[in-house]
Amino acid sequence: MTLNDFFSSLTTEESIERLESQLIEAVSVDDIYLNEIATHLIKAGGKRLRPALTICAASAKNEKIRHETIMGAVSVELVHLASLYHDDVMDEAVKRRNVASVNTLWGNRLAIVVGDYLLARSAEIAAGLGGEIASLIAATLSRLCHGQVTEVRSCYDINRTQEQYLESIADKTASLTATACRIGGITAGLDQAETDALTVYGENLGMIFQIRDDVLDIVSTEELLRKPPGQDLAEGVYTMPVCWALKNPSVGEELASLLGRPLTAEQLAVVRRLIINSDAIERTASAAKKYAQTAQMACEKLSNAEVASKLVNLADNLLLAVETPDAALAS
Repeated sequence: MTLNDFFSSLTTEESIERLESQLIEAVSVDDIYLNEIATHLIKAGGKRLRPALTICAASAKNEKIRHETIMGAVSVELVHLASLYHDDVMDEAVKRRNVASVNTLWGNRLAIVVGDYLLARSAEIAAGLGGEIASLIAATLSRLCHGQVTEVRSCYDINRTQEQYLESIADKTASLTATACRIGGITAGLDQAETDALTVYGENLGMIFQIRDDVLDIVSTEELLRKPPGQDLAEGVYTMPVCWALKNPSVGEELASLLGRPLTAEQLAVVRRLIINSDAIERTASAAKKYAQTAQMACEKLSNAEVASKLVNLADNLLLAVETPDAALAS
């Protein structure tokens, strides 16, 4: 089973169809030009991991998925989509999800403004679901911004610590997966203990998910990754494998002499090779395993064994992609 299969297994085809319909409706206005930009990445598809988590969490209630849950999933996904609009401007990206990025087609200013529009629609939907969810989305946005700021602040810093890295990804990635799961529990009417357990699961799943992406950015190929590998390194974002490799006595000194500034294509290839040939990936996998164990323990508190099994299997599969990235990509 591929990773996309695991994402798909979290929910039903009917729920995903409801989600896709509501996503388009949520951003549509009587302005063809705005609609085209706002729906660009929605129509390009995507894994839909975060809304799938919302729906899966809600299914622990063993009832038909409520409209409130679908709208909560929409609110979460709009936050994620807005972050992609903004990220592509910051990264000067030209492609996203195998289509031209919004900033490439319409320019940076419109990409930023329409990204803000998606955030506004997310907030409006959340407000319609009640004060608890509105506050949750607002707090998540605050964490996302903080995570992005801490990452930008540490660019090209070879002294970036593991703690700083983990703080950044907890805010910029794990916060939204935690919120996705929590909204599922709230909108389904799960009790406090199970909703809290789902939140803990989502936070730890987000950590594994980001660590996985950071490993693949170093070890993968453009053909398998569908984007140029080493983008984080090129932009001066030094992730967990880089931090471990810099501490490795066999490669750390040479690696430090290359990092701290923009890299040529040749230097990027050397840096990736040094990291891969060290014990950095193995050490990173060991760190990710701890988050998978915490996620599994959280699932033990769920009364719905089927939902718990789906969530544990997803965390295990993400961990596998960190431990054996070549095999995971080949699948």
